[in-house]
Amino acid sequence: MSAIAALLAVSCSQGASGGSHEAPELLRAVPSDALCAGVFSRCDRALDHMTDSNSVLRQLDYGRLSRSRAVVALCDVGTVQPLLVLEAGKHGSDTLEAATSLMALADSSRLYSALVELPAHNAVVISPSSTVLTIVRRHLASESSVLDAPGFEAVPPVLGSSDGVFWRNREAAKLFDMKLGSVPRKALLSFLRDATEWTVAVGEKLYPIQTPAERYYCNFMSSLGDGISRLGSFRPAGAELVIDIPVASLQEWRGGYETWLDARVELEQYQKRLQSLRKATGKDPLSWEKEAGVKEVAYVTGPGYCVNMVRTGSKLSGDGVQKNPYTGFVNALYGAPFNAADSCMIHCGNWIVSGERAVLDTLSFDTVKTWPAKARAVVSTPERRLVWTKENIRIWNSVQ
Repeated sequence: MSAIAALLAVSCSQGASGGSHEAPELLRAVPSDALCAGVFSRCDRALDHMTDSNSVLRQLDYGRLSRSRAVVALCDVGTVQPLLVLEAGKHGSDTLEAATSLMALADSSRLYSALVELPAHNAVVISPSSTVLTIVRRHLASESSVLDAPGFEAVPPVLGSSDGVFWRNREAAKLFDMKLGSVPRKALLSFLRDATEWTVAVGEKLYPIQTPAERYYCNFMSSLGDGISRLGSFRPAGAELVIDIPVASLQEWRGGYETWLDARVELEQYQKRLQSLRKATGKDPLSWEKEAGVKEVAYVTGPGYCVNMVRTGSKLSGDGVQKNPYTGFVNALYGAPFNAADSCMIHCGNWIVSGERAVLDTLSFDTVKTWPAKARAVVSTPERRLVWTKENIRIWNSVQ
């Protein structure tokens, strides 16, 4: 399963718009270092979305508590283990008997459980791991939880009253399969770790939680407008992975990108790379970008091919495949994963398509009717498509 597919797998159905979660209270029982958690209006929904089909947590009979509010968190204790936090009524309510019965069932299934008292409600906490329960008790005793984690204060308002899931981006490697076409796993992990501090998934929408830190890629992207995409009318046939970046304002994009690199202490390395290319080719990559009037850049892979695509501000002339005088420019200007093996190129209307000669000699193109007209970024595989616009990030099944 690709990284995008994994993100969709943990997304959940929209909760009732008029419902109330009191999620912050249940989250008081979630340790501050939890990898992720899902907040749900019903326990059965929480288990469906946050645990494997063979999880022992699904085998319990929750009785009347199956309709109670619940949080399922995933915690790293050497292995990733689930923690169920289940609302068990207000203090002194008649649900205490149901909670006691559930804990007895958990004990008979070799699960670890406890009844804890939160400010307004009782809650049953259950986990297959005794270590997780020990950590929960320690956090409750010190009155600390995920609510106190850095940057987390922005998460509950995004969740609102809907069912939703949130995770720490820096721990994404422990949660998701990081395969994304031919993108190196190391590069993908580095990007996800610094994309944002927290991500919230509600329905098919993702919300990166912004912080003042300029090192987060989401902060850079949030400063940009949606650019026009033309890739849907001219995409390499058989594409298995597409990373498309429409550029609304080249000046704003370049300025924001360099600010992001500076915050990551990578600006000097980037500038040295541009200087090296200028000496090697006799052309400043930044001047080339400005003269071309770049409107869109894309990285596309398919069976036996890997190409960069740059849409310029005007039509280009050229006969067939030719040597690329500016090899390495796209990779240097837009970073990984853009293809560094771009020794040749072809001009097709407003597009510069670069790659290896053997690839370009046989490359063909088709159209995608469902491709988004405007976006900040699009990532697409045959199974899933992520579209990032100024409103949100949406994921759905691709329509090839």
